[in-house]
Amino acid sequence: MMRGAPALAVALLVVLLPLGPAAAHEVLHTVERGRAVAVKAYFADGEEMAYVQYEVYSPADPKIPYQKGRTDRRGYLAFVPDAPGKWRVRIVDDTGHGLDTAIDATPPGASAPGRSQEPASGDAVSSTVAFALRPLGGLAVIGLLFGALYMAYRRRKAGP
Repeated sequence: MMRGAPALAVALLVVLLPLGPAAAHEVLHTVERGRAVAVKAYFADGEEMAYVQYEVYSPADPKIPYQKGRTDRRGYLAFVPDAPGKWRVRIVDDTGHGLDTAIDATPPGASAPGRSQEPASGDAVSSTVAFALRPLGGLAVIGLLFGALYMAYRRRKAGP
């Protein structure tokens, strides 16, 4: 008679596991355009990735770094592109947290001057919402598991 509760728990796990594990430190960034491209890297909680090693790769030669260095104390790095296309920016701290992203860049003078900000890897609002919903998903899984175990326990007590 208690076959139903464990089967329900297994079914719930199979349905909820594809949601994926939550990242311990999600890394976000912004891009500011002008003569140079500036990238700011920071964790989802707002902590800046200060003095972290980075590499920038040109679309003209994606195997050899165009520029290497460390971010500044506010988590910024900047480079001046010399070729149009997708530039690869890789920032990784000592614990392995970081990002590896492509940024569409044009050389100076190839576009209208000015400065704009944009989230470089999707919508910043959806990223923040996803970050906030991850703990709720975890609590839901824990609640469902305890509910299934409680039902199994009650059936065992009320059994023949």
